[in-house]
Amino acid sequence: MKKNAPIRTLIRTDLSSALRPVLLSTALLGAALPALAQAVQATEAEAQERAVVAAVVSPPATTVEVAETDDASTALKATDADAPPAAAPAASAPEAPASAQDPAAAGQAGQAAAAAQDGQAPGPRVRNRLDPWENWNRKVFNFNEKLDENLLRPVATAYSDLVPQPARQAVDNFFGNFSDAWSAVNLFLQGRFKNGATQTMRVAVNSVFGIAGLIDIATPAGLEKTTEDLGRTLGYWGVKTGPYIVWPVLGPSSLRDSVTLPVNVYYSPAYIFDDGEYKFAITALQLINTRANLLRVTDMLDGIALDKYTFIRDAYLQRRNVKTHKEQEEEDDYEVITPDEKPANPQGGR
Repeated sequence: MKKNAPIRTLIRTDLSSALRPVLLSTALLGAALPALAQAVQATEAEAQERAVVAAVVSPPATTVEVAETDDASTALKATDADAPPAAAPAASAPEAPASAQDPAAAGQAGQAAAAAQDGQAPGPRVRNRLDPWENWNRKVFNFNEKLDENLLRPVATAYSDLVPQPARQAVDNFFGNFSDAWSAVNLFLQGRFKNGATQTMRVAVNSVFGIAGLIDIATPAGLEKTTEDLGRTLGYWGVKTGPYIVWPVLGPSSLRDSVTLPVNVYYSPAYIFDDGEYKFAITALQLINTRANLLRVTDMLDGIALDKYTFIRDAYLQRRNVKTHKEQEEEDDYEVITPDEKPANPQGGR
């Protein structure tokens, strides 16, 4: 037994030296397990946070589209497994009207299409049938706007500030009296003799009792104002308005009104004077006074009109649209039939 003691000691020494790395590794692993568990929990928590953030940030449409795609693929696989190949298109058919079944998806698809078109260049402007020369008219319109901004509006503003309102109203009545006289002539040319006679009486009353038209007495007396010119007279007899035209300084017009423009200008108040200086002074006064009356209107128009040119064009064409003689006759032919207020009583009121 004593002889075998060195061998046992050697064996124990060899076993202890052999097991020492294993024990050391086990101890290290045991010490590292808590740290490893914490690392795994931290990784899982971070993954959950990323998933939550992705779900919040990503749009619902993406999630809906993925779900619909998964459903469609699942249905397609099921169809391929259970049905013949001819039934496969029928399974995928409901996927086509998905936007029609889901209004939200349709709206999102429309927004996506609009967003895709934002980067494209705008298409050409649609030509208006009544405005075939729009490109040229816009250039003249811009010229008139610059002229008005730099000359007419400042002068009209100064005129409005310096001249009292009663004086400006008297000037407006004076030029309006000449316009009433020309309107009376056109009413007779249209065959509207009753209205023409009323307009003639209006001019006579204002010229005599209103001190050459400076005071409007006819309107309070019941003689209403009716504004007509040669262009509207031609329209009354069936002449179409024609294309829209913008003239320098003169402003908006039409082909029909442009033809009659020289006659209308010839019968304006400035042409009662033979002297050129008086004609120029009367024309300038009429222009400035008219522009002063439109200051508030143009200021409001500048604030509300998205496209000032289109707004003025449509308003002018609508105002110059005249009912023809035949149209007014057809309206007058209608007879209004009203029932009796009290039906006849055959019993004599018993």
